[in-house]
Amino acid sequence: MKMQAQSPCFDLAQSVKRLSQVGVSDLRVAADIGVHSHEIGRRQTLVISVIADIVTPREDALAETIDYNRIVEYAQDLARERICLIETYAARLADLCLQSDLVVRVEVSVQKPAALLNGLASTRIVRWA
Repeated sequence: MKMQAQSPCFDLAQSVKRLSQVGVSDLRVAADIGVHSHEIGRRQTLVISVIADIVTPREDALAETIDYNRIVEYAQDLARERICLIETYAARLADLCLQSDLVVRVEVSVQKPAALLNGLASTRIVRWA
């Protein structure tokens, strides 16, 4: 009897059944960010939220997940760089989170509370591994 090879879709479906989420929300960092002359060289508060979809840990061990402290470090390190757009900041943060082999999808939201007099400027990016 000839055995059929499993399709990639089948393997993906099995993996999706074992996803968990790790999140960091309302993280505040001071960043030199913005394109307008009054923003350059002046630190502004960013409010960051990250949700990382990971393969569900099989063991009760930190090595089985992405450490949320690592996500905080990534966000703080990026805040030390001069970046013009919150969209760029969010994309770079997502890419850093995806460096972990356990992360299959990441969603990053960045708010810039002081950007508007009446409203809240923000961006949201979703990336897959």
